[in-house]
Amino acid sequence: MADAARREPLPYNYERFDEHIADGGEQQAAAAFRASFRAGQRAGDFTLLRLDDAAQVRLASLWQSKPLVMEFGSVT
Repeated sequence: MADAARREPLPYNYERFDEHIADGGEQQAAAAFRASFRAGQRAGDFTLLRLDDAAQVRLASLWQSKPLVMEFGSVT
């Protein structure tokens, strides 16, 4: 554990972060976030693949019997 604490942090995930900012990438991301769903808003129906067996499941079938919480995000 002591070795893990001494490791140098990894570099930020954008190889060319300055170019990303200069090209308006951050403004585009912020605009997309503001245009996304809000809490309580119903999502449109679409088909998902289950991770355990790759079966196709319609989103609408998941909320027919009980409430459904969906969370989307990015961890960097």
